[in-house]
Amino acid sequence: MSTLKLHGLLPVFLLLFSTCGNKPEPWNGPQLTTERNQLTVVQLQENGIDEFIDLSYFTQPDWAQEAVHDFSGSITFTDTELHYPKGRDYYEGEDLFPGINLNFLSHEGELIPIQRQVFSAQQGSESFWDVIVGTGKVWQEAGDGKWSRASFPLTLADRYVGQARNCVATFVYQTDIISKVCVQCSQETADFGNHDAGNIRVTLAAKYQPKLYADSTEVVEQQEQLKAARLPTHPLKEIDADGEVAAYFDDALLTNASTSQGAVWINEKLYVHPPNTRHGAYPYPQEMRHGVYSVTKSMAGALALFYLAERYGDELFDALVTDYVPVLADHSGWQGVTLSQTLSMVSGTVGSDEAEHLLNVLIIARTAEESINNIAKLGDAPDAPGERFNYQSTNLFVLSYALQNYVAAKEGSDVNYWDLVHEGVLVPMGAENFTLRRTIETDGRKGLPILAYGAYPTLDEAAKISLLFINEGRYKGQQLLSKERVRTIFGRAATGGYSTNNDYRGTGYQDSFWSKRIRTRSGKVLVSYMLGYGTNYVLFWSGDTFVIRFMDEFDLDVDKLVREVDKLRIATTSD
Repeated sequence: MSTLKLHGLLPVFLLLFSTCGNKPEPWNGPQLTTERNQLTVVQLQENGIDEFIDLSYFTQPDWAQEAVHDFSGSITFTDTELHYPKGRDYYEGEDLFPGINLNFLSHEGELIPIQRQVFSAQQGSESFWDVIVGTGKVWQEAGDGKWSRASFPLTLADRYVGQARNCVATFVYQTDIISKVCVQCSQETADFGNHDAGNIRVTLAAKYQPKLYADSTEVVEQQEQLKAARLPTHPLKEIDADGEVAAYFDDALLTNASTSQGAVWINEKLYVHPPNTRHGAYPYPQEMRHGVYSVTKSMAGALALFYLAERYGDELFDALVTDYVPVLADHSGWQGVTLSQTLSMVSGTVGSDEAEHLLNVLIIARTAEESINNIAKLGDAPDAPGERFNYQSTNLFVLSYALQNYVAAKEGSDVNYWDLVHEGVLVPMGAENFTLRRTIETDGRKGLPILAYGAYPTLDEAAKISLLFINEGRYKGQQLLSKERVRTIFGRAATGGYSTNNDYRGTGYQDSFWSKRIRTRSGKVLVSYMLGYGTNYVLFWSGDTFVIRFMDEFDLDVDKLVREVDKLRIATTSD
């Protein structure tokens, strides 16, 4: 794909829009009640639907019965043209659903995916999109005759910078046959300014191969474990009786897609606001994946460095990039730069998030070697390491590359550093399906996490990682992250933070976390936060409170939200 065609993909990270543009009218279309008039068996066997409809038609209604037929088998698609109205020309393959193969089995009303990793269509497809699927449902409706019905959540994820399209797919089936599969995407985290936001629908011809899976018992057990390990959730309205915080989450400034997911952690409880889309409520909120862009720097970059520092010792923070990135060993700009300085954006090197330093260097590269060699071609800068804050996403890939070589030197060349993070942190917390974008290697090796962008967390995964930070890196009595370093990013210890001179993003930056002081009813509090394009964020303050808001609305005015949530914190504490 050419650089010219990709230029619009570049998220000018944390861009603040000054105007709302033409906001669409809220959706008020008909919902599924007691008789289906959309996505009928006939429609699904023929051409699907020819309009966007309420998402209630895509999920199991209250009046449905238990599915007559079990489901167990693979569904194969070929590249198929999407109905995707755009305000610009398509990128290459952006208007194609990818040819992929998905495997499911049903159990007690659930449609469980055999694999939960990203399905990459790199081989044999011209599509721009990869696919992530979650657990859906199977059921029976009286009007469907001998057909059972199924649906499942599906995320379209672009291969470059980590946008996510939240979709739902549905079909009817019998023991050895299925209908076509209808997919609708009604909410996203994407680049609104480049006309990336918008509704998508497609009807897919599907080849179905019934099969029994040797590991079906294990797949079901893993699903039960996944559900059991989820954090308990409570409706936000339990504590937000006047709806002040809910109104903040519901506000749709630009795209009428409001907050894809909003949640508040107060007094050891997670309060969740229902995710709405342009076509009604999203039916699988716990399975919803979010493209959080630069939140990845904190949720994955800081997580990895802090875990490996706890594993090997805090001297890792002061390890030199030039000792672990051979192509930079003799580069004048990288002399004296530590791993910690890359995470804090004070490497003193040439870089920015403009096209010449990001799109043309990291985004369009595929392999780890291509990426790091592109970075090595950037020139020198006058600043010494640690002197000046300069936000540049390429720093995070340098960190990723260095961590891999550091771990290889400690544990062997066949050990992938992210596997250690996965097994040492994510699995114990029940966040083992946390998904990251990686480089694409041609020799069969696992790719390296980009770390700068490309995380696709569920709300549960994001909350668990946030709790680990709040608890200073400790989980169930075990110290998983460097305690002192976590204390530093929250201002609980002597800080080595850096001034950003950027009031709308934050006035401080430390190890991928922004910070600013906000006046609340309880006084002026230090708010530390993960922040990503769109704007996606996780806000932390008072040592025991955080707010998650994943969105595509460029709303960086977080002061009011912090004040409203702090009032709830005080009220619930006094209760």
